[in-house]
Amino acid sequence: MIDIYICEDNQKQLNLFQKYISNTIIIDELDMKIVHASPNPSALLQKMLTAENTGLFFLDIDLKADMDGLELAQRIRQLQPRCFIIFITSHSEMSFLTFQYKVEALDFIIKDSREHIKSKIHECLLDVEKKYTSMNNAVNRVFVIHQNNRGITIDYDDIICFETSKNIHKVLLHAKKRVIEFSGQLKDVEKQLDRRFYRCHRSYIINLDHISEVDFTALTVSMANGESIPVSVRSKKGLKKIMQN
Repeated sequence: MIDIYICEDNQKQLNLFQKYISNTIIIDELDMKIVHASPNPSALLQKMLTAENTGLFFLDIDLKADMDGLELAQRIRQLQPRCFIIFITSHSEMSFLTFQYKVEALDFIIKDSREHIKSKIHECLLDVEKKYTSMNNAVNRVFVIHQNNRGITIDYDDIICFETSKNIHKVLLHAKKRVIEFSGQLKDVEKQLDRRFYRCHRSYIINLDHISEVDFTALTVSMANGESIPVSVRSKKGLKKIMQN
């Protein structure tokens, strides 16, 4: 999931950017959401303090506030080194300043025609999704679900467990804040995961990092989110060895 932030001091333009971004998310089924949109850079930074996902920032440069978009971008980059920053501005001559401020902007959208802005926003959103998926896959930190031409990425750290669904050829992914059903089988899912995951039952794969307690007598695992998951007799020995180590 990618969180989107917008900082623009013109309310009409702010509403327009929100509309373009929201429509693209819906039409292209992107795993993104707008979490903050305002003319206030300080409010944006405050919102970032509780962020759990990678951020994508659309920033105006001339904000008519206590800091401009370039200064805001510097602060953002300090808080989220791996985020994506895109400037939207009517001042094309200021593009070179993004290099001086070393904010590593992904793109620079000029405010000219609405169609141009709409097209560039669409292009940027697709580019960010592609880069985000590739970047995280490279370090093996996310599980990617391909569903209805949509790519959904979930950090391994957010995954509690995988469960065989009651619906045939379906798997349920239990994350910290959501449950996603997708086509597949646990045996295929298991091949994609790293050592933090363990097949404790024919119907379950658990994230070992989220175990809160194991009852080897009752053959159950209590997970950090309160879920109780069965452990098969066959998997008990392997789980006990992992827990001892």
